[in-house]
Amino acid sequence: MPFSQVILNSIIFGSQLGLIALGITVVFAILRFSNFAHGEFAVVGAYLAFLFSVTLKINFILSSAMAMALTGLIAVVIDRLIYKRIRTEAGLVLLIASMGVSIALRHIVSAIWGADPLSYEGVLTKSYSVLGAYVTGAQLLIFLISAAAMMFFYLLLHKTKLGKAMRALSDNMPLAQARGIHVEGVIKWVWFICASYAALGGILIAWETLLWPELGFLLLLPVFCAVILGGIGNVYGAIIGSLILGFVENLGLYINWSPLLNFFGLFKATSAIQIPEGYKPAITFAALVVVLIFLPTGILKGQKGD
Repeated sequence: MPFSQVILNSIIFGSQLGLIALGITVVFAILRFSNFAHGEFAVVGAYLAFLFSVTLKINFILSSAMAMALTGLIAVVIDRLIYKRIRTEAGLVLLIASMGVSIALRHIVSAIWGADPLSYEGVLTKSYSVLGAYVTGAQLLIFLISAAAMMFFYLLLHKTKLGKAMRALSDNMPLAQARGIHVEGVIKWVWFICASYAALGGILIAWETLLWPELGFLLLLPVFCAVILGGIGNVYGAIIGSLILGFVENLGLYINWSPLLNFFGLFKATSAIQIPEGYKPAITFAALVVVLIFLPTGILKGQKGD
């Protein structure tokens, strides 16, 4: 595999991961708790898009938009029914509640669609050569959609009243409320937008690979690692952390480790030694540990929970 292919795969994976990481870090920045159910919003959105596009034969773009909106509404309902009632409790209470929501959503999805992997129809498989690397039409579209979504999020934060209110709540919620900002109204929009972005990330990942109920759990670990790497609570850190994690994972699998092992005298390797694909999560956590040793708040300065 050429090195350019590693770079391309890393950018595409990082951009997909970034869409999900954005929601986790925004929720933490405003509500000060880690939402372990966020990965399930990605799965719910992906399955809803499958329902609309494959089962009901609706246009895929329209199906994706409908799935994102419906996932956002589901997140708002969950917040109103569960999180709002315990918002003043300790962060551990909210974290455990989110774990319960995660398990419930995963089993609801499995009960409706089953545990077998599913795939979208009409995936773009035509390949294009870019600097020695190959990218499919689906991957190219995924990158463009991810980049456009992140740019939209930037404009939302900096050019709209809602975005300014979200940043005000992140800085100081009591002061923002004293200045006349409708806190609960902004929180509803936060849940809707963050869950919609998670749904988009889930749709894009499932569109390129496969869709199954455990996808949310498998995504949650690398997403949280990306958020912590970048600096939890920092929006730009979530994006940077996702891209870095994409590079670290793919480079870890690409590198021949035998020269390094021979250099330190651990043992004499006479052939190439590469990390198997199944050990990718270990690469993720190793990178996280290294960063936290030297930069406890992440690459960009993150926020601390109360």
